[in-house]
Amino acid sequence: MTSSRLFWLAPTLSRLAIVLTVLICLSLVAPLQAQESDAPRATRADVIRLLGELPDYADFRAEMYALGFRGEKLDLAVAQAELVYRDPVIAGYVADRVMAAFDAPETVTEARGLVWPLIQRGLPHLSTRELRYYHQVEKVMMEALSARECGLIVRDRMPPRQFARVMSRTAARLNTEGLRNYYRIQAKAARLGVTRKPVQMSAARIDGVETRMAEALSKRIGEADNPRALLRAIDNLPRAGNAQACAIGRMFMDIVMDLEGQELRDALIYMNLP
Repeated sequence: MTSSRLFWLAPTLSRLAIVLTVLICLSLVAPLQAQESDAPRATRADVIRLLGELPDYADFRAEMYALGFRGEKLDLAVAQAELVYRDPVIAGYVADRVMAAFDAPETVTEARGLVWPLIQRGLPHLSTRELRYYHQVEKVMMEALSARECGLIVRDRMPPRQFARVMSRTAARLNTEGLRNYYRIQAKAARLGVTRKPVQMSAARIDGVETRMAEALSKRIGEADNPRALLRAIDNLPRAGNAQACAIGRMFMDIVMDLEGQELRDALIYMNLP
């Protein structure tokens, strides 16, 4: 297994961070695009105003309840959803993305929602402790998925809306404190994604991460009950079986969480490279 194959695996696993944001943000573009062709084009200020007004009439609570949130966790989910609309830093960024989506709506789907690229850019600015905690929660959620759901995500074959619903239902099963901290870190990353430049990794650091991870993954696969099937799967992950793809993805997350110090930080940053 060559280390270059990790390029598709790490970003795919790190996209677990889009819980709630796809469901919220994809719905914004269609109403604005549906305006009469001869009507004045919506301005950035119009979009920000619309974002701020949405919580007044959009029934987030019913949506989150349907996805399994109850009690204090329901309150946390609703507050997190409203944050996307009313935080001035995040709302300004989302407004710019919505404006760009007028002419290229497919870019919203390709980017897995309006907010995910922002979170991805902000995560590497977090402390190693916060970044590890965030991905540890995602590891817990990944382990709670069925093999089919997990495999589709690792293979990047789950449609964005389905992905958001599956991961939201999984997040609803977290304990309240874990969900609160997860949302707090996610919001912090989103703001940092607006205010900070993307973190860069040198070619040498990237090569070091890929080499270490490829060696560790090969070792784990060699110790598995079905090493040949897993090796075939990793050679062509998009066409692999969901069970094998899920096993590889979970191994990858286990390996990352076992790292320490600078090796851990480099691996976590690598997972969030654009």
